[in-house]
Amino acid sequence: MSEEQATSEGARRTVPVELVETTPDSAAALHWLLAAPLLGFLAWAWVDLFANAGPLQAYWPNVVLALPVYAALIVLPLGVAAHRIVTSMPRLFQHAGWDVLPLESVSVEEQYRIRYAYGKRHRAQGTRRRWLMRAGQGWVYIEITAIFVGAILLIPIFFSVSEFGFGR
Repeated sequence: MSEEQATSEGARRTVPVELVETTPDSAAALHWLLAAPLLGFLAWAWVDLFANAGPLQAYWPNVVLALPVYAALIVLPLGVAAHRIVTSMPRLFQHAGWDVLPLESVSVEEQYRIRYAYGKRHRAQGTRRRWLMRAGQGWVYIEITAIFVGAILLIPIFFSVSEFGFGR
């Protein structure tokens, strides 16, 4: 193998690409199912807080009032915001929700060695169904973040409590 071939094979080529939002609308129910444990826990805490500090004196009317308020003020806006944050950083989150369309030809042999230079982003139509899917997908991202952060925070907590004799 010549020196020119070795350097050209080891070098990473930069290819300009456009990103297209590709998550299908039909996957919305699965996103909501994946996010259900976190949403259920937060709904339970919200309803309990709202029922005890709500505007009405009776418990059950406060509970009935709490759930639509929870959906409108917390679930939908935070889910869409989380989806927007994650999809705005495709290099960090490895094309979450995007399909890559190269503007130059890429051979099969080099497809894992190229570096993408992101250009335009083409989001899908903003239908009601699409917004619900984005909110559900955003809550999946929030739940994954909560799991990772919880796992990292449990390490110092474990050493702290084991120092005081717990877990022995």
